[in-house]
Amino acid sequence: MQKAIWVVDIEASGLSPTSYPIEVGIVNGQREYQRLISPAQSWKHWSPKSEELHGIPRRQLYSEGTTPIEVAGELNSMLGDSTVFSDHGDWDSFWLQRLYDCAGIKQTFTLADITTLLDECQMRRFATTLDKLRKTGNYRAHRALDDARVIHSAVFSAFTS
Repeated sequence: MQKAIWVVDIEASGLSPTSYPIEVGIVNGQREYQRLISPAQSWKHWSPKSEELHGIPRRQLYSEGTTPIEVAGELNSMLGDSTVFSDHGDWDSFWLQRLYDCAGIKQTFTLADITTLLDECQMRRFATTLDKLRKTGNYRAHRALDDARVIHSAVFSAFTS
């Protein structure tokens, strides 16, 4: 059952009220999804500090990104009415709202924070495992799909340890 848990991670243009999603990664242990998101015309904010972290130049979003309406539609199609978990529910919820508002469509799935899925003991195992996985160097930090993979692995480990 735990393998069917969807985990999402979103990279963004920065950490401000005018920031927007630039990449989304989703994994459930059997399926994966990753898209760069081309900025909407009204999305102007860009943080060079955030770019240093995720390593995605803004020009790459224009050349390789998928439109917000396409990404929102693909997410709805893939996730349906599922609950999707995030380790930063506040920010990821904010960026999903920006995506769906821009696309002009309703988000069909629910976003929940990992803390609603795990009890206190499991949260400790999750945090320890997450830290260990991130230190292995097998994942590229601040890239949406790799972060979602690490989070999913840590959640699965928290259930089975």
